[in-house]
Amino acid sequence: MLWRKLFAGDGLVNQLLAVFGIVGPSWISNPDYSLYTLVVLSVWQFGSPMIIFLAGLRQIPRQVYEAAAIDGATGWQQFVKITLPLLTPVVFFNAVVQTIDAFKAFTPAFIISGGTGGPIDSTLFYTLYLYQEAFAYFRMGYAAALAWILVIVIALFTAFSFLTSRYWVHYGD
Repeated sequence: MLWRKLFAGDGLVNQLLAVFGIVGPSWISNPDYSLYTLVVLSVWQFGSPMIIFLAGLRQIPRQVYEAAAIDGATGWQQFVKITLPLLTPVVFFNAVVQTIDAFKAFTPAFIISGGTGGPIDSTLFYTLYLYQEAFAYFRMGYAAALAWILVIVIALFTAFSFLTSRYWVHYGD
């Protein structure tokens, strides 16, 4: 319920805005803002991919940067010609995992809306709809079909990512 305390009409976010004289809306109960609130919460939880990026950055040998500096490469050139190409496998991995996680988004919408997808279905994600069909209306066959469609869509996006990766992901030979 921390999210409700943060984004309610009298929540912490609106209290901080009030310090600057801004009257904030009710972020959760207003359908114009509820989806954006979930996006902010998703960005807030971007810690795991950042740890993976950090691990990828630590795997780039310092000698490569030293050689580039001796050759006169600027910081931007080092980033574009060394860092970015050597990080493409990490970018690819994070992109695939985060895309799959985005398709599976359920918990924030369930918690914020109380499982209803409200207000006015503005947070009714596909997975929340699937949950409602299965466990609120007990239409298990329809929910199973929805789940298979989700699996197929995720598989298609993942396959597309792998097919296009040969053009932009560079593995150290």
